[in-house]
Amino acid sequence: MKILNYKTVFASGTYERARIPGIVTLSSGTIVSYCELRQSSDDWAVIDIGMRKSTDGGETFSGLKILVSGNGRDTVNNPLMIAQGNTLHFLYCINYRRVFYMKSTDEGDSWSLPEELTDCIKAQTKDFFWSCIATGPCHGISLSDGALLVPVWLSFNKEDEKSHHPSVIALLYSRDNGKSWSMGEISGELSDPSEFSVAELSDGRIFANIRHEGDKRCRAIAEINEDFSLCNIRLCESLPDPVCCAGFIAFRDGFLFTNCNSVNERKNLTLKVLTPDFSVTRELLLSEDGGYSDISLSPDGKRAFVLFEKGKNLELCVIAL
Repeated sequence: MKILNYKTVFASGTYERARIPGIVTLSSGTIVSYCELRQSSDDWAVIDIGMRKSTDGGETFSGLKILVSGNGRDTVNNPLMIAQGNTLHFLYCINYRRVFYMKSTDEGDSWSLPEELTDCIKAQTKDFFWSCIATGPCHGISLSDGALLVPVWLSFNKEDEKSHHPSVIALLYSRDNGKSWSMGEISGELSDPSEFSVAELSDGRIFANIRHEGDKRCRAIAEINEDFSLCNIRLCESLPDPVCCAGFIAFRDGFLFTNCNSVNERKNLTLKVLTPDFSVTRELLLSEDGGYSDISLSPDGKRAFVLFEKGKNLELCVIAL
């Protein structure tokens, strides 16, 4: 593996900082990057969702496009996209209370009107009352059978409804190209599980790679059943983690994984090649500074694109695989 290029994709500019990176690659090769643009450093800041795209492998990017505005008052949080061929599915939340969905069939140049999914989700979470909800972040996936899969975390704190703890996780899915959405079974098996990513292997098995707040500072792994419930949840000590969002994607017969390779600090952002049983076969340090990250692949699978937090900006690293 070899690093080919670094580029600042989202500079804080008129915002306090750019955070929560997401990146997907369409079948055409167009790279779509997106993030939260925060007016302050707080999770409950006034936030806009920004997007930029590249048609030349990450060499240059289009100007900043605001996909959803906080209108000077709202927290627009946890943007997540799914690339399905050359179609983009986009989910986001407002004030950690409401969930919305939009779709683009022209590589993000135009979008459908936002459709709210909140009532649908509440109807399906039934007895579990939640006060905060967040999609992803990073990206969701389109499965080999066409189903769309979105990681979700939910929390309820009786004393502080704005708290993100304690939390549980579930999968939001669509079997009809985004026309309707369903929730899988909620899992709270881990200690405070939250942000997670999913990937499908070539043999059809689907895995989740999960952030949690347990005593062992490492990632958790789960398998995903046909009904989109999580099973066989276990800790993965080969992937140390300081409790942070990580990038995760299927690659050849295994996975690519990016995170801060530390048990106590958000530093040493590292790309790792994993086998299907999550053994590390290769690794590459991308940056001594780090934070949240997400990863996508070129259509030919020869390059990886990692969008990650560095200071107040978001940086893209292009890697030859």
